Amino acid sequence: MKRILLSIIIAGMSASQTAAQNDTLVINHPQKVTVISSDSLQKVIINGKQGDDDFVYQNTIRLVDANYESKTSISHDHWELIPTMKLGKKSAEDEGGHHYSNQLTMHFGLGFTAPTKVDSRIDFSTFKSWEFMFTVAQVDHFLDRRHRNMLSMGLGLDWKNYRITDDMLFTKAPDGNVTVQRFPLQYEPKFSRIKVFALTATLRYEHDFGHGFSIGFGPVVNFNTYASIKTRYKFLGDNVKHMEKNIRQRPITIDWMVNMRIADVPFYVKYSNDNVLKDGGVKFRSLSFGLYL
Repeated sequence: MKRILLSIIIAGMSASQTAAQNDTLVINHPQKVTVISSDSLQKVIINGKQGDDDFVYQNTIRLVDANYESKTSISHDHWELIPTMKLGKKSAEDEGGHHYSNQLTMHFGLGFTAPTKVDSRIDFSTFKSWEFMFTVAQVDHFLDRRHRNMLSMGLGLDWKNYRITDDMLFTKAPDGNVTVQRFPLQYEPKFSRIKVFALTATLRYEHDFGHGFSIGFGPVVNFNTYASIKTRYKFLGDNVKHMEKNIRQRPITIDWMVNMRIADVPFYVKYSNDNVLKDGGVKFRSLSFGLYL
């Protein structure tokens, strides 16, 4: 009986290839293969594959009244929401597996800003200040066959928002520098914020330790092309919005970014040694943190 069941499985599997529902699955360099046999059951479990320690494949064949039932399950890759395009040609050795040395990806980041080295007159509201990042195109170059070490270069967009919500507001002085002052007594303040938009270029090294844990580090160069002040308040019962542009932001700043994946949840932290605004304006440096997909 065991020989019959094993023959059925061998007919559906060849070397490292497994056929299920007219699809072919190739598993290169599995870490562990378990075969469970009984008089009416044959079960194969494959744990791990090249570049993914968390991969699990299971195939069960059960004999029922001279017929057999087949059931297959495959673990899903992580964060498939991120578009990925493999670059490179297949090799005979790695065909069907991690045969490529480069890939093209897109990434998104959403977090909060918590400025440091802040002018003593300012009290920022961290969880009402946000950052949104969009890496339009990133090329990842793998430095080894197991895809544990990666060097990435990318181009993208970044929006940072720095908000204060007490009785202080940002305003642009006649010389173009940004300063702070108190709302007039007759105003009912809502918030005042500085927003900075940048084109970004990134360079980062990342190491994947496996089991859902990785860490990367590198610079993000910000070409700050636009910045503005927006203040909202109520005056005599009416909602008022006041905008000011050309607020003398620094044209180029550098963020040092650490990105981590812990239990497959991706985080990031960025910090800049540069003041957001040019000399003469209020002083603060950018620190941000959040999720990076």
